Amino acid sequence: MATIDPYVRPPELYRYRSLKKFDREIEAIERAYLFCAAFTTLNDPMEGLFSSSTTMRASEDYYVVKEAILDSKFQLGMCSFSEVHNHELMWAHYADQFRGICVAYSFPMLLKHLAKGVRFVRMFYNETEPTIRSARKPVEDQARMILSYKNYRWLYEREWRMFAVKGRVEYGNRTSVTKVYLGSRIADYDRERIIDRLRPLGIEVHGMTINKYSISFDSDRRHSL
Repeated sequence: MATIDPYVRPPELYRYRSLKKFDREIEAIERAYLFCAAFTTLNDPMEGLFSSSTTMRASEDYYVVKEAILDSKFQLGMCSFSEVHNHELMWAHYADQFRGICVAYSFPMLLKHLAKGVRFVRMFYNETEPTIRSARKPVEDQARMILSYKNYRWLYEREWRMFAVKGRVEYGNRTSVTKVYLGSRIADYDRERIIDRLRPLGIEVHGMTINKYSISFDSDRRHSL
């Protein structure tokens, strides 16, 4: 039987964040935790939809298994990351139209310091919803599989998804955050507050520069003042 070897993992994962709840976002960095939400809070209304195969529907356990999968989906907490920090649509959609930030995490450090039961998956993008084909697989595995699918129109996100308990998930080591990128429209007041609060942690702050139809990041000079 063939196997899948995950040889390649991105060295960093990124979270695009609005600053509308400024203290909450910066506190998460300072106190080294991530927040996992239920799938029903996500912005894609297709999240969690699935179909069942003919064989599955004919199973005498079908309705019991289906209800168990639905319940398991609601119990899972999720936290979304991207493989890229410089995607304009992501800045527009998830970082308050370039007024927010993008937090860079060392993926190896997260894997090292997060609890054993935390799972990461690279999202699969497809034109059709996932299908449940067997009642024998563990219910929680089925739920995670369903929540690892997205419509192919979301492909640009290049998402990695973390599954854990709902609420705060501690990773306990602040060096897991390697950099914070600032959007080009960030308010001066927010910029200064971020720099002041991240300076004691030794986290690099990079400001965005827009050059015609491209963006780049330079180390924010005020970070070292």
